[in-house]
Amino acid sequence: MRVSTKLIAGISAVVVVVALIIAVVVWTVPILKVRHFQVEGTQQLDAAQVEEAAGVAEGENLLRVDAGKAASGVAGLEWVDSVTVSRDFPSTLTINVEEHKAVAFVKRDNKPFLIDDKGEEFTSAEPPAGAVEVTGSVDSGSRQTQDAVRAIAALSDDVRNQVGTLDVADEYSLIFTTKDGRRVFWGASDSNDDDKARAFATVLKMEGREWNISNPELVTTRG
Repeated sequence: MRVSTKLIAGISAVVVVVALIIAVVVWTVPILKVRHFQVEGTQQLDAAQVEEAAGVAEGENLLRVDAGKAASGVAGLEWVDSVTVSRDFPSTLTINVEEHKAVAFVKRDNKPFLIDDKGEEFTSAEPPAGAVEVTGSVDSGSRQTQDAVRAIAALSDDVRNQVGTLDVADEYSLIFTTKDGRRVFWGASDSNDDDKARAFATVLKMEGREWNISNPELVTTRG
């Protein structure tokens, strides 16, 4: 059986036209509606805040959602470090949020300002558990603040929860004070931070009020 090229061309044209009609209908008529929002990755923010910031109404055509605009809206929330918005057909808009990780804070005018793991201040709020107060020479994004954050981040959760403050005299002088009043001289934040963190955990189990772990291989105490 021979099929003419004209017939094949005609069928192909019909298929293309039908596909175009379907595409136009789906694009213009909200068959694929936004019926659900899936908010992921939040701890400090609640889902309702994120959905509102995205600015996408329930029932909106899922295909026509401006994902970039929605992401920009969510990125304006203070706790948001990064965000991606995607469509999950047939009816879900997924918003994946990465929040700032508050590892430290500074106080100004009796208000706590949170510092993330990059050394940047990002909001004024009650510090979460494990966030360490930084005192002394600290400015948002400065070398000293970044060094302080690296030193704090090197500590285990258990040790960090025992720390009260970290005083930054300069980039070579970081001094931790525990909640029970012990002082631990860290020195500079450097390639030995992980070794210092292990030394810190060890001295907390020992007698003594002042420790120097700037050289973690030669820890000293002054009583």
